[in-house]
Amino acid sequence: MSTDRTTEMLNYLSAISRDVGELRTEVRELRNEVRAITSRLDRLEARILENRADVRDLDSRVTLLEGKQA
Repeated sequence: MSTDRTTEMLNYLSAISRDVGELRTEVRELRNEVRAITSRLDRLEARILENRADVRDLDSRVTLLEGKQA
């Protein structure tokens, strides 16, 4: 095998290695973004569930008060 061909193959492998490294970095960043979004959604879900409980409680109170007035 000629030196030029060996150099060409090494350059090709180096390029592949760089591309794989960039892909890993992008996937890691995407994974971190997904974790951050999931965390935000979890907090939002907790607030929504809390609000639902408050609404149910208020509905119960209104029903009770309406029943006393009738």
